[in-house]
Amino acid sequence: MELNQLDCFMAVLEEGSFNRAATRMHRTQPAISYQIKQLEDEVGMSLFHRRPRRVSPTDAGRLLAQHAQEVIAGVRRARGALAELSHGVAGEVRIGTVNSVGIHFLPEVLWAVREKYPEIRTTVLYRESGAIMEALLSSRIDLALVANPRQDRRLRQETIIQERVSLVCGASHPFFGRKAVRPSELRGLRFVALTPEHPTGQLVRDFLARLGVDVEPVVSTANVETVKKMVEVGLGVAFLPDMVTAGEVSCNGHPAGRLARIEVGPPLVRSIALVSWRNAEPSRAVAAFIELLQAHGRRWRGCHNRPNAEAGCIESAGETHRAAPRLAQAG
Repeated sequence: MELNQLDCFMAVLEEGSFNRAATRMHRTQPAISYQIKQLEDEVGMSLFHRRPRRVSPTDAGRLLAQHAQEVIAGVRRARGALAELSHGVAGEVRIGTVNSVGIHFLPEVLWAVREKYPEIRTTVLYRESGAIMEALLSSRIDLALVANPRQDRRLRQETIIQERVSLVCGASHPFFGRKAVRPSELRGLRFVALTPEHPTGQLVRDFLARLGVDVEPVVSTANVETVKKMVEVGLGVAFLPDMVTAGEVSCNGHPAGRLARIEVGPPLVRSIALVSWRNAEPSRAVAAFIELLQAHGRRWRGCHNRPNAEAGCIESAGETHRAAPRLAQAG
C-alpha cells in the first residue's frame, strides 16, 4: 500500500468523482482509476460503489478512509518537521476560505508569506462555508477563514476583521447618488440576493426582518461576484460585503463608479474569523501564516461611502482607522 494510492483514494472519496479527483490532483482520470484498482487488488475488496454520476465508499472504503487520514496526516507532520529542521520556517499551510475573502482579502497575505517565508507552501481551498468547516473538522485543511462561523467547542475562533455589508445599486438606478434611504423605500424593489445557505445571505435576511422589510429576490445565487455583476447591469439592488465592491464604488473622493453604496437603517456588519482546532499545536509554518494574517487584518482598509465623513472610517478587528484620501482597495 503506497502513499500515492492513499492520496488518490482520499481525493476520489472527498470529491465523489474520479474526474474531479483527477482535476484536483492534476492527473488524468485513467491514472487515478489505475491507482484505485491497484489498491483494491491489494486489499482484496471493492472500495467504492461506482454509479453513473457519483461514486460513494463501501464499508471497506469508509474503514480505510479513517486510517488513510491518519497516515497522510502523519506523513505531512513528518515532512514539515524535517523541512523546519533543514530550512527553519518551512512546510505546507492549507487554508480554506470563501470566494469573497479569497479574492479580495487573502492575496496580500499570501504575497507577504511568500516574501518573508519562501519555504512555506500555501494551498487554498475555495468552497462554501459549510464545506470549509467540514474540511477543517476532517483535517483536510489547517485553517478556515470564513464569515460569521457557527460556534463549535472543538474549534478556536478569532475575528480578523469586521466589515460592513452595504446596500448597493447600479448607475442607472434611482437610488444612485443618494446617501441614504428609509427602510420603507426598499419595499417593492427588485433585489438580487445571496442564497440563505450563504452566511452573509442569512445575515442580510435577518437584518431586513429586523427592519420590517419583506423582499422577494428576482435572482438568488451563492456567488458574490455574480450578484455584483447583476447589480451593475441594472437587474436590481443588493446587499454586498464592502470588500467585494471596493473597486467599483465611488467613495473617498473618487470621482466616478459603476456602483454606489446607500445607507439604510443601522450599520450591518459581518465578522471574518480565523478558525482552527482549539487544542492542536500549530506547526511553525502555520503559526507564521497566522501572524502575518493578523497583521494584515490590523492594517486592512475597506472603502466606505459615509455621508458624515470626508474619508470613510474603516474598522478592522478591534480598531478604527481613517481611510487614505483615495480609493482603497480591499486586499
